[in-house]
Amino acid sequence: MKRVALVVPGFEEGGGVPAVALFLARIMRDTGRYEPEFISPVMNSSDPLGVRLLSPRSWLRGVRSERATCHGEPYTRIGACGSELEFQRLRPRAALTELLSGFDLVQIVAGGPAWGWLARDVSVPTAMQVATLAAVERRAVLGEGSVPQRAWRSLMTRITTWLEARGLDGVDAVFVENQWMDDHLREQIGSERVIFAPPGVDTDRFRPSESAQEPPGPGVVLCVGRLADPRKRVDLLFEAYAGLCARLEDPPRLLLAGGSAPPEASWARARELGVLERIEFRADVPGDELVELYRNASVFALASDEEGLGIVIVEAMACGLPVVTTDCGGPSTSVLDGETGILVPRNDPEAMASALHSLFTDPAQRARMARSARARATEVFSLKAAGQHFIDWYDRTLA
Repeated sequence: MKRVALVVPGFEEGGGVPAVALFLARIMRDTGRYEPEFISPVMNSSDPLGVRLLSPRSWLRGVRSERATCHGEPYTRIGACGSELEFQRLRPRAALTELLSGFDLVQIVAGGPAWGWLARDVSVPTAMQVATLAAVERRAVLGEGSVPQRAWRSLMTRITTWLEARGLDGVDAVFVENQWMDDHLREQIGSERVIFAPPGVDTDRFRPSESAQEPPGPGVVLCVGRLADPRKRVDLLFEAYAGLCARLEDPPRLLLAGGSAPPEASWARARELGVLERIEFRADVPGDELVELYRNASVFALASDEEGLGIVIVEAMACGLPVVTTDCGGPSTSVLDGETGILVPRNDPEAMASALHSLFTDPAQRARMARSARARATEVFSLKAAGQHFIDWYDRTLA
């Protein structure tokens, strides 16, 4: 049994990164040859495990670690020195290097390549799974806030962008989950270390209902995600939904589900648009209930400004839902435009409203896309199909 360190910055947070890490842990355990252990470098600048420049009391106690449990998994949290500075949280530190060097293999799961710098001094084979670049991921927030906030955010992003190359230098393989990132990295570092490997979902669990029939009524547009994240562009989704309601005599409901609610500004926009009463939000939906939400919806919609892949898109497809999403990087990897769903331009609520309208006024098209979505999810994104890319590399590397 080989021990694998699954390094997941911010493991306790929701979103795609922890979901990918949990997917990797499952496929490792299913082989019977690998035992993963979760390790989470802190991402919060004020985390008490770190040494803070503005907290002299923390200077004496140094960087600390602790054991915790999240997502049903025990894991180790470890702090950073000078944690107010983002690049300090990306730096290697002796305690983390020593911990990682005790494993047979290190697998980093992170949003961007800069996190590979953590393992620069590790003496065992190291792989990294990435989805995007810092400048792309933060596109929606770089212009927000006061002048000092924007300047600070811009500076940290420039430094992180510079560190991305150093992060790539320190790993033996880079798994990427979408086509644009695959193209970018092959051009930057060559193809030898780059492996195109989108993560998968449990397609036995995420599957259409046995009846394979939509519930009666006007239908439901479903959106799932961390809706407080400005990248999700819930305000744009509300505008698109208002456009759909204006075109239909009996419009569907809009159902939102996620670990965080949309910001108040988005709710205010829904009120201005006159659709607030048609929108429902459900927080922290348990797993089995989430599957039922997918099964009972008519269309899945996502208006994000940026997505690495969009695990929720794959879950929806596995449940037999056609998807309408912005073409914001990752979704084009899973959604085949015109076959399993519809891709629309970013920042274009009118285009999204038109796409939703076409599906709700053409049940035959919606049913055809639903079947194609399910088929693509099982063929490409099942645990076995998606996980084999990772397991093959682990086996070759540790043979």
